[in-house]
Amino acid sequence: MAVQSKEGIIESWLERVLRSDPGQSTAFLATERDPFRNPAGSTIRQALGILVDELLLGMDRGRITVAMDALMQIRAVQGLEPGHALEFLFQLKEILRSHLEGPEREFVNDRIDEVALLAFDLYMKYRERTYQARTNEARRRLFVMERRLAPCEEQDWQHRGGI
Repeated sequence: MAVQSKEGIIESWLERVLRSDPGQSTAFLATERDPFRNPAGSTIRQALGILVDELLLGMDRGRITVAMDALMQIRAVQGLEPGHALEFLFQLKEILRSHLEGPEREFVNDRIDEVALLAFDLYMKYRERTYQARTNEARRRLFVMERRLAPCEEQDWQHRGGI
């Protein structure tokens, strides 16, 4: 596959991923290329590039895991339903229809399905962490509120003969 074709696939895929993102930041994520001003957009762009390389060429599980890990962290924080969070992987199949033919397309489609299973596991791990963090924060707030509303305890100075 030609480099121009691969870059076109990545850009088409990025456009679809960003279009499916919730919120009004889609234009910013798509246009701002400075990784310091747009870390999420930069991470998404880089991860999609790695995934295209690995799906079409090598299938290095380590590189795929790193790329999917970064993407699933972002998707989990967004609070998307699992199907919506993973939809972008299956959109790649549609994009590749015009670039690949016959057995090559089927081979890559099988690889995408394999990556989707990994993505689901990672997504659920990060959703669980997100919910755990929210639960811990709620507990902390409740503890602070209980301490504020609790009757004042005797102070040490009162035990030592104070007023």
